[in-house]
Amino acid sequence: MTEPALVGPAATPARTGRGRGRPRGLTDRVRRDVFAAVRSLLADVGYEALRIEDVAAMAGVHKTTLYRQWASKADLVRDVLAAAEAAAIPRPDEGSWDADLAKLCEGLLRVFNHPTTLALVRTRVTANDPRLTEGLREIASDPTQTAPILLPFQRAKERGEIAPDADVSMLVECLMSALVTRLVVTGAPIDRPFMDRLARMIRAAAGTGPAAAGSGPAP
Repeated sequence: MTEPALVGPAATPARTGRGRGRPRGLTDRVRRDVFAAVRSLLADVGYEALRIEDVAAMAGVHKTTLYRQWASKADLVRDVLAAAEAAAIPRPDEGSWDADLAKLCEGLLRVFNHPTTLALVRTRVTANDPRLTEGLREIASDPTQTAPILLPFQRAKERGEIAPDADVSMLVECLMSALVTRLVVTGAPIDRPFMDRLARMIRAAAGTGPAAAGSGPAP
């Protein structure tokens, strides 16, 4: 089974507005090597100790090559995190709410159990760098970055499978918050029984729409 792109070399920079996205002047191979080096260093030494010089050495490029593409360490790490997260989000389209939710939870189970995921999520949550924090907030507010995780919920609402007034953004927040809490706060396992419980909670919170199976009029 192929590893989620969150932690693989295929993750590429997401387009996030002016001055962001795919850095010009880097080949695909160099960009993959640089991003892989950042992910590795975040896992090994953390954000505070990460140095551009070490990224360059690990990727086999000169540090001036990196400084021509990114003005600071925060800008580089921001793009690595944005690209990894965008690439890793499961994109189920199974034709029904129940199947989409099951597939989504299956994908998240794999992603949140990969060892590198802890380093990336911990960097996002705990890094004490205003430039990085602001950059990540801008990315999070970009609809093109949040759309993939919202799509299964939106489709279910449009098909009438969940409640017409279901707050899909809040449902996604509850889903992801539960995973992040276990990963970086409690350390409790993210295993299949937990994902099954989480899916049941999300399904209950989403409610039942008029087109849901078994929701026809009472006799």
